[in-house]
Amino acid sequence: MPSAWFGPCPHCNASLSYLEGVTGSNMSPKCPSCHAVVPVSRATFLSADHSRLSLTPKARTRVKSQ
Repeated sequence: MPSAWFGPCPHCNASLSYLEGVTGSNMSPKCPSCHAVVPVSRATFLSADHSRLSLTPKARTRVKSQ
């Protein structure tokens, strides 16, 4: 039975959705942010989790005015 949970990447700490037992899942999924293999115990599909705020704030960028 498929299940899902949210957690950080163990390498870059990016927020991820861990989808276990779904189509396209495998035993060596790569983080969509740092592309490192994430160790898992069940076949898993990883997806970036943009549904919540990040724990680390983004650097502000300036927009050039014309």
